[in-house]
Amino acid sequence: MIEQTISSMQKRFSWTVGRSMLARAGFRPGLGWSRSIEKIKDQEQSGNEGQLIDQLVEHILCGDKFVKLYQMKEGEREILQDWMVKFASNIEADGAAAAYPQLLSDDDVDNEPPETRCLAVEKNDAGIGVVLSSIFMIKAREELDFDLFEDPKDAKTRFDEVIGLKLKKVQIFSVIWVPHERNYAEIRVDYPSGMGVSAIHGYHSTFKKLVLDGAGVDLGRAVNLFPAVGRFYSEDHDGRVTGITFRTTTGAVKNESMLKRSSVDQREEAYHLGGVGALDTDIALYRISVEWKFGEDEQTFAPNLSLSAGGPPSPETGGDPKITGVFIGNCVRSTDYELVIDRLWQMAEIAE
Repeated sequence: MIEQTISSMQKRFSWTVGRSMLARAGFRPGLGWSRSIEKIKDQEQSGNEGQLIDQLVEHILCGDKFVKLYQMKEGEREILQDWMVKFASNIEADGAAAAYPQLLSDDDVDNEPPETRCLAVEKNDAGIGVVLSSIFMIKAREELDFDLFEDPKDAKTRFDEVIGLKLKKVQIFSVIWVPHERNYAEIRVDYPSGMGVSAIHGYHSTFKKLVLDGAGVDLGRAVNLFPAVGRFYSEDHDGRVTGITFRTTTGAVKNESMLKRSSVDQREEAYHLGGVGALDTDIALYRISVEWKFGEDEQTFAPNLSLSAGGPPSPETGGDPKITGVFIGNCVRSTDYELVIDRLWQMAEIAE
């Protein structure tokens, strides 16, 4: 059982996150996923697998999601939460639902029907949500061994590396979430590498229709999060800005970012300050990435978000662009996600 749990973890997130989860559950990880599995099997460690599974559920609920927020009208919270509770009794425990919270094996993914399925209804101190599973086809990159060529030596002289592209089915999780306190509903969709923007918006539309058909609640349009871009930039005490894109009054478009290992805030980076200082007017921001890094129980957590509009504010049309969704990443626990979403809510100044 523990091997299946760790295998599911490996499919969802990096070894850095996995090592943290294993340690928190009382296991002594090895070097990498495969060695950790062997080490845990051989030593019959007394780690808490139940706690590990709970952490996997938390990541399914909040890890690396493209999120849209929908303002709820009076009474809709109760309607949605009642619908979710009733929905739980109609879940058929087969296929992906029977495996949950474990992920399907590669063979089972190939045999799973393409339709989105409800797997579970999860509750915690923050809210209640319906967990959905979908099978999505992505284009994956894979490094090829030179020995696959008829003349490996010739291939090595011509190329440093050879990359193959292949279509691959993956299992993704989405969550329709209703918080206990904040007055909005959330739709959170996994956003794996290889998924295009049109696909992610398509899933959101599908789940809005599911809510309308099942609960009779029209979520309407997603909240515009664009106001948060400028406020995150101006609030220099809130998180660390790791990337920005903006237009200058000279007509240039600048894309600036800091390396992950750097501790410098992009707002305070010398070249950025020098460039902005040379302008007569403010820059027109339309993309920003922010990270919050903190330590707890001898571990470091660094949840982040990215907001991106299609272009800068337009003086010609006199209007700001809209941002209807946000990427929230690197959340190991629900606590990390709640920190990020609370900050976003405040920066977007969404009325309660």
